[in-house]
Amino acid sequence: MPQSVSPLGQPCAPAPGRDRQGGPGGVSRFRAAPVLLALATAKEYRAALSPLGAPAPPSPGRAAPWRRGGRDFLVLVTGVGPVAAAMAVGRAIGEARGELAGVANLGICGSFDLAAAPLGAVTATNAAIFPEYGLRGDNGVEARGIAFPQAVIDGCDVYDRLDLDPAGAATAMGLTLPAGAVAGACLTVAGVTASAAREAALRAAYAPLTEAMEGFGAALAAVCAGLPFLELRSVSNRVGARPPDSWDLPGAFAALGRAVAILLG
Repeated sequence: MPQSVSPLGQPCAPAPGRDRQGGPGGVSRFRAAPVLLALATAKEYRAALSPLGAPAPPSPGRAAPWRRGGRDFLVLVTGVGPVAAAMAVGRAIGEARGELAGVANLGICGSFDLAAAPLGAVTATNAAIFPEYGLRGDNGVEARGIAFPQAVIDGCDVYDRLDLDPAGAATAMGLTLPAGAVAGACLTVAGVTASAAREAALRAAYAPLTEAMEGFGAALAAVCAGLPFLELRSVSNRVGARPPDSWDLPGAFAALGRAVAILLG
């Protein structure tokens, strides 16, 4: 199952964002503007932000202001899944009238490779992949099978993949990427992988590191608005496994809190 690429077979170069005029840029001119911190659930919000003094989780889909250490943020609980994430992040960007430093999507995830990303590890997404978009046949999903990209960004058709630059995005937003964060591709799914067969098929098709439910939707909303985007997650479970010994939610929440404390400084 081929991954999607840009026209002429060349992948789009990852870019942390654009400057005020909309052109490619490594450093945001909005660094004084708020960073939008987007989390899927109130549990993830409390683990990541409550220890840092953030207000109570806002109503899902509604961003709330938060000032910390002399810097402004917007905090957002998106709801679960790629559609909810895209809708909530897109609305927050629109309500901010584009005056944002960027978007950071924070949360937990599953790992396809516990050797590379063990339980409790912090991961930074360098490619957001939506494996459920395209033409589904007996051998999987062909992203270009329906011949309609989801977006065109800087002349590149976006089907099922957005290449990202975690370090560049963090720099553009004035954030500190935690040392030791494991970079890799993260699959965004609407249906969580709950079988060994599905896990094996996804691994073979996309060579992912992690799986979550919001990254691609949030990333597409941010990148289409010309904003830097960062997805930072901690590993809570092994993808495809439901037994309790393949999960460590308390450890993942604790790791997320430590990582976000470093990220925000």
